[in-house]
Amino acid sequence: MTLKCLASGSSGNCYILECENEILILDCGIGIKEIKIGLDFDLSKVVGCVVTHSHKDHSKSADELENMGVRLWKPYKQIHRIQRGYFGGFMAKNFSVPHDGEPCCGFLIECKNGEKLLYATDFEYIGYSFKKIRIHHALIEANYQKKYVENSASNREHVLRGHAELETTIGVVSDNSDSLKNVILCHLSRENANPKEMVAEVKKVAKNANVDFARKGECYEL
Repeated sequence: MTLKCLASGSSGNCYILECENEILILDCGIGIKEIKIGLDFDLSKVVGCVVTHSHKDHSKSADELENMGVRLWKPYKQIHRIQRGYFGGFMAKNFSVPHDGEPCCGFLIECKNGEKLLYATDFEYIGYSFKKIRIHHALIEANYQKKYVENSASNREHVLRGHAELETTIGVVSDNSDSLKNVILCHLSRENANPKEMVAEVKKVAKNANVDFARKGECYEL
């Protein structure tokens, strides 16, 4: 299973999860041309796209993908329902997360080979435990570190109520460290985060898991 980052951050988010010759797109918050380039202009492997919420940095190309015949899943439109979506050999289950009043979902995704990935972004906290599920991989937001957020910042309240602080992410990783193999930190703030520091801190609780942060164009072997 591989994960390719096409974009990560406030300017756009889009990831390509490939397992056994099938692709599931995670968020589509960049231009359709960039997505096509990321797919090498081959949509034959794409079985669907899951969207966390309506903000354009996560949903920009949703209409274009649907017009091209890609199945889109937007469970945030029925935020109080936990549902399952099946896309080829992938099974995705949604759960709601708080994002400054905006309906937003995270996803538990299982590939037909049995590997499980947690995708969670744009959350203040996650009100669920995944210990019994035993997730193997996490693509999870670590948006900011408190020490870098200025008290006078105009968007301070949105940052604090709408995104994951490093310590919150560390808590999720620590709770699932017995089963995790890979942790990819995503949606890092340019102004309020130090990627190397974040990776180093997460490694302290991740036990044997590989830890990295999402970078445009990077491909991760899971």
